[in-house]
Amino acid sequence: MGAKPSPEGAAHEFIERLRPQAGRPSLYRDEYCEEVVNVMRAGFSLTAFAGIIGVTPMTVTNWRKEHPEFDEACEVAKAARVVHWEEASIQTGRGGGGPGSATMVQFALRNISAHEYPDKQRVENTGADGKPMEHNVTMVRRKIIRPGDVVAEQDADEAGEE
Repeated sequence: MGAKPSPEGAAHEFIERLRPQAGRPSLYRDEYCEEVVNVMRAGFSLTAFAGIIGVTPMTVTNWRKEHPEFDEACEVAKAARVVHWEEASIQTGRGGGGPGSATMVQFALRNISAHEYPDKQRVENTGADGKPMEHNVTMVRRKIIRPGDVVAEQDADEAGEE
C-alpha cells in the first residue's frame, strides 16, 4: 500500500487532466491563409475578413501571434488589397467610377497604405536664398505705477518711455 496523495496533489492532478480540455477549441483553420488573401485581394479589410468568417478582429489578431504562417498570409493579403485599390484608382482616373469614386479611392489608399499615400504635407520655410530664417525678438517690459508709488529714478525713466 503506497502513500496516500495529499489533497493539494490530488487537486493538481485533477486540474492537469482538465487542462487540455479547458477553453474552447480554436476556430483557426489552415485554409484561412489562402482565404484571407482572396478576401483582401477583393479590397476588403482584415476586419471584414473576421466578419466574413464569423470571428472578432481580436481573434484574428491572436491567430497572427499564434500562427506565423497566418501572419505571413495577412501581410501578403495587405499588399493584395493595395493592388485592388490602386487598380480602382487607375480605372477612376481613366474616367470610370461615377460620383464620389475618386474621393473614395483616395480615402481607401490613404488609410490602407499610409506610408505610400500620406495624408499630410511637409512645409519648410526658409529665408533669403534658402538660408535659415532670421528671427528678431523684441522684449517689452511693462511696469504698472500707481499714484503714490515710490519710483526709483531708473524706473521713472523707463515709465516715461512707454
